[in-house]
Amino acid sequence: MKVIVAGEDPFVREVGKLCKRHGHDTTMILVEDFISALQSGYILDDLADAEVIIELHNESAAAKHELLMAIGQAVRPDTLILASALATSATQAGGWVPNPERVVGFGILPPLVDVGVVELAGGLLTGDEAMTQAKHFWDQLGYEPVIVGDGSGLIRARIIGCLINEAISALLEGVATIEDIDQAMKLGTNYPFGPLEWADYLGLDTVLGIMRGLYDEWGDDRYRPSPLLKRMVIAGKLGKKSGSGFYEYDGVKKGGA
Repeated sequence: MKVIVAGEDPFVREVGKLCKRHGHDTTMILVEDFISALQSGYILDDLADAEVIIELHNESAAAKHELLMAIGQAVRPDTLILASALATSATQAGGWVPNPERVVGFGILPPLVDVGVVELAGGLLTGDEAMTQAKHFWDQLGYEPVIVGDGSGLIRARIIGCLINEAISALLEGVATIEDIDQAMKLGTNYPFGPLEWADYLGLDTVLGIMRGLYDEWGDDRYRPSPLLKRMVIAGKLGKKSGSGFYEYDGVKKGGA
């Protein structure tokens, strides 16, 4: 099956590798390269042949809108579009492409394992056939589909995003150090990462996109992004992908920044 994975790292890298391991002919492209690749014609043939598009941009609603519009105009009318619903709803994503009945929202958080769970959400215009195709696709990748209600963040990103945002607020208020917050949460909850370490892995710009999506949709103060989170994104301290976030990185994680 021909699959295009477009968006931001680490999502593109991990989902793309997952698709390749299961035998799909997979093209991976970052959002910052997508429009230029489209304009140059570099990716046009791949898009025309694609059976599944996996869209994975969560940082900016405007950039996601542009990406989905470009994808929707370049692929066949029946191409299944799996749109990340971490920072927008499936309904909103569907509104940005022609033939919104083929758009299914999904939620997944790196790091990915060989077998896991993926959240799927149909928008108001999602067709039954698209949902059936989406469930089959993820099932073939070893990920059990769980159907959830549509809404920005779905389940895990909503909960993990709020956990990270609250940990950042605790750091800002001087409750504990970076290392102590992460150690307390890893030992106390058996999470694979502490919340600040997890933020660095996902990308602080992605976390900010998730929180803004939640706040825009629900208008609840519990989803208001921490001022420190916003400042770090403005400063370009995005985590592992930029080399510095709550921790410093030079191939391996070092001490707290």
